[in-house]
Amino acid sequence: MIKRLLAAVLTALTLSSVAVTTPVAAATPLWPYPQGCATVTLDSARGVYRPDSVFWQPWFDATLRGRSRPCRAGSGAAALAITQYHVRDGVTVASMSTPWLASSSGTTAFSRFGRIEPDVAALCVSTGLTQQGAEVRARNAVCVRPQRSGDDHLVTSFPSVPLTDALVTAPLSTYPTGAPATGPTCTSDCLVSPFITRPRGERTNTWDTPISGPTMPLYPYEPDCHFLSVSDTFAGPSDLNVNGFDVWMAVDAGSCDEYSQPYLRVVRYWPDRGIVMPVWDMAQNPLEKAAQVNENTVALCVTSGIRERAGALYGVHDECWRVTKPQPDRYRLVPISPTDPRVSKPLVSNIPVPDPDEPPGVCASCL
Repeated sequence: MIKRLLAAVLTALTLSSVAVTTPVAAATPLWPYPQGCATVTLDSARGVYRPDSVFWQPWFDATLRGRSRPCRAGSGAAALAITQYHVRDGVTVASMSTPWLASSSGTTAFSRFGRIEPDVAALCVSTGLTQQGAEVRARNAVCVRPQRSGDDHLVTSFPSVPLTDALVTAPLSTYPTGAPATGPTCTSDCLVSPFITRPRGERTNTWDTPISGPTMPLYPYEPDCHFLSVSDTFAGPSDLNVNGFDVWMAVDAGSCDEYSQPYLRVVRYWPDRGIVMPVWDMAQNPLEKAAQVNENTVALCVTSGIRERAGALYGVHDECWRVTKPQPDRYRLVPISPTDPRVSKPLVSNIPVPDPDEPPGVCASCL
């Protein structure tokens, strides 16, 4: 009996020993990227708000450029990432994008672009993650917030946000868990966003690109008595793969009386001509006009009449803007005089002769 008891005890001890020494899988690290120490300098930040419209969803284009250096010799390579903080209905939603690798020696310059949702309240460059209980937070090195000046859609002011501010210490909703790190320069879709900026489909021409077929003739006409107020304008990269860019404007316009209607249109000015498109549909409500505009356009005017001079036709303008490109993918409409030389070129029709068998419909929103 005693021998059997001793045998049972020895068997139990042996099984217990086997259970204890069985290897277990190593836990996945919270930050599965290089964790070297780095100092970060943000050199420039830039943003563009696309306004809300019946044509599209609003977005915010953000570009952050800067540089990093190891904190000290031998600290190793580091992985950095952009963390964005959005405020929705009083709640902060924080997301960290895929990181990039910074060199273990010298200076690493970085540039990150993303088209993100417009309720962004702060952007940070982060060096990793920290965990407190079930909450994961970004370890931020520098944070800024976009500060808009009036109604200008171009944002160049990004004041600093203290790293202890409650906004940028909010727990993360999403963060990278092992996706391959990228290089320090990323020019498309680098931030957390529902938008895709890569052009899709075959490149097409804007409607105001000069056509080779027959066009409707232009005739002089005097402006009818009317009022016009352009409350907002926007120019920016198009969601479509076209040879141009988006232009949008919110307008309040109408006739002085109920017996007439103004003939308004936007003339696109190239360096040598004004491209004339069909008149506006004034029945649209709200009166918002938009189009993809050819890349050769240097200025635009809302035109209410056409006059003949020395055998050529010229526009009678209400309001005009020149197109500027502070960066290759950034556009801006700057008001200019209706008599500016850039908008005093002879007019050319680009209105195709309609097919009698398939007459075109009315484009209520065309610019």
